[in-house]
Amino acid sequence: MAKIEEEYLKRFRDAGLFVSVPYSSEHGWPDGVRVGKPITTPGNSIAGYDAAYITIGAVPEPPEMDAPMVVLYSTGEEWVIHSQECVPKLGPGDFINVWSTPEEAVKDVIDFYFGDPARMQAKADRQKQTAKRQNSQKQ
Repeated sequence: MAKIEEEYLKRFRDAGLFVSVPYSSEHGWPDGVRVGKPITTPGNSIAGYDAAYITIGAVPEPPEMDAPMVVLYSTGEEWVIHSQECVPKLGPGDFINVWSTPEEAVKDVIDFYFGDPARMQAKADRQKQTAKRQNSQKQ
């Protein structure tokens, strides 16, 4: 699979985004990285959001974030942006976008965090509905 060139990762960092250490080539998201928006970076966010990012081993702890993280990876022919919080399948606001070039994929990630807030709002609405449902079940 294609590794993500540093010039693209630098664009994320220059925009104030967190970029994880790349996954291994054998991972399900081969050579992919997680990208997230720290609370100190202005942009689209979800009030009270908890990214719940787990690190294993000697990798840097990510900063506190106020928006869902995305994964960027390549299949060898396409570049994929994966944002999924619902399991086992995609839920409201989740998406998998496939692009022909890394440039298009980077623009998609930048737009998710700093452009039209509609995708972030869909995730926020789902989160509110989930919390409301959980609260009603407790009563």
